[in-house]
Amino acid sequence: MKYSLKGFWLFCVFVFAFHVGFGQRHHKTAVSKMYDYQGPFCNGLAKVKMNKKWGFINEAGTLIVSAKYDEVENFSEGLARVRVSQKGWGLINTSGSEIVKPMFEWIFDFENGKAKVKAGGQEGFIDKNGNLIR
Repeated sequence: MKYSLKGFWLFCVFVFAFHVGFGQRHHKTAVSKMYDYQGPFCNGLAKVKMNKKWGFINEAGTLIVSAKYDEVENFSEGLARVRVSQKGWGLINTSGSEIVKPMFEWIFDFENGKAKVKAGGQEGFIDKNGNLIR
């Protein structure tokens, strides 16, 4: 039986892609087994889901932000967007303190120190402290 080098390399690529893509996404560490989902670490914290709520853990697996939010985004520039269903989107820092209480219909990512927001049908920009920029 004759084997082709091309077939061998395709097999290697398939095995590597399976391991890195599918295998890694579904691999659970001892820490992540406690949660329904664990995201990647950003700014030293990873979002986790437990009992249909979201919070954040540090790299040691300690829960830094309790799982109390309906939706969260990864940390970027030291802040994460968090949503409480009836109130809206707000911002927390890496220690879990709310910088902006959940109240916006949406908050975009920060760029150059400001983020676009929408509340009450009005759009505008806020700084990293939650101050409205005019």
